[in-house]
Amino acid sequence: MLIIFDLDDTLIDTTGFITPFKMKECLKTLISQGLKVSDFDRSYADLLELNAKSSGSREALVQFLKSAKDSYHLIEPALQEMTTPLPAGFTIPTTPNAKEILKFLSKSHSIALVTAGHPPFQMEKLEKAGIDRTIFSKIAIPENSIKKPFYEGLIREFSLSADQVLVCGDRIATDLVPAYELGFTTVHMRWGRGTTFKTEEWINHTISDLSELKRIIKT
Repeated sequence: MLIIFDLDDTLIDTTGFITPFKMKECLKTLISQGLKVSDFDRSYADLLELNAKSSGSREALVQFLKSAKDSYHLIEPALQEMTTPLPAGFTIPTTPNAKEILKFLSKSHSIALVTAGHPPFQMEKLEKAGIDRTIFSKIAIPENSIKKPFYEGLIREFSLSADQVLVCGDRIATDLVPAYELGFTTVHMRWGRGTTFKTEEWINHTISDLSELKRIIKT
């Protein structure tokens, strides 16, 4: 069987650790580029609140700058900051039991990672979370968040039928909808933004701890 994982808020705690740090760094960048704020802590809290209500960090930054007079032109420096390297001592926690379940499943199955984002930054996240990249038979990083072509490529490469593939991710639209359209088994990881999405009837399984995959996947 081929098991395809997402990275952010599936294997690592992006919402809990990376996003708050990056949002603060983005705000510092915006101020250095000319954004006027009367209270840094208040502006930071507002940005975090927007992020919690948004579909992603980009949307939160866009809304934040739209609310600030004559500041939308600063969006590009802010977005660039979102994917700059993390500090040398920065560590990223995994979601519960992520390393253990990867090791366990890799003994009997092929493991792949399909994660959207800036490739160098996504690989840095793996490293800072202490996840050995060699555990994955394949790593794909679509920068446009469109995963379906990569899913299709994997079943061709591994010569598998749809019922031999499982996809686990937190985002229904980007991770699970294309998997469902291809006939794969879908597992919704309710973590980070994944907790805000209303579940869909067609989703096969819903979990909040990756160790629950042991009851879903036959070894």
